[in-house]
Amino acid sequence: MADITDLPVMTRDDAIAAGFAGYNDVPHKPIDVPDGAFTITAKTSEGRRVTFCFLEKTYGGPPRFIDIQFHDRGTTIPNADNGVSPTFIAFAITRGGRFVADSRPLDEDIKPSILVLMLDKAGEEPARSATKPAPMSDTDLAALLTRAAEVVAAPDSRIASDRNALAGQLTAEAAVRRARPS
Repeated sequence: MADITDLPVMTRDDAIAAGFAGYNDVPHKPIDVPDGAFTITAKTSEGRRVTFCFLEKTYGGPPRFIDIQFHDRGTTIPNADNGVSPTFIAFAITRGGRFVADSRPLDEDIKPSILVLMLDKAGEEPARSATKPAPMSDTDLAALLTRAAEVVAAPDSRIASDRNALAGQLTAEAAVRRARPS
């Protein structure tokens, strides 16, 4: 078994003082992740399980990305190993609280089963592809436009809570379509 340093639960400030990152002023459980593939598994008081699999680019090397899975949503999709993987909902937030990725409006059969967090530092990531991202399919665009129409038609409804996510998706899709040659 790989050697790990299992430190006690501590304050955010104590974790930072020990060389770890802090996030929110809540208890922190610092873990030194060893080189090579390594999974941290966690479970909530309700039994909801999540795994963080740290993976390397070269066998036995330092981790360079993390595969994250939530195991208890109750849905699965076929995976590349002829098995099934759990699906979940995820979104990413950028400056100003804008959502830049959001799986909530996706059909069940294409919800993510793995969220990959790259551990590259600025300047280490591979060059961006010269190809432009593909626009949404007509079906996905129709669903997005329907959501937009619902928000416009009933601005005070519960749908308004998705306003930022919707605005982000519409803006991103417009940018993709603007970049395409006419």
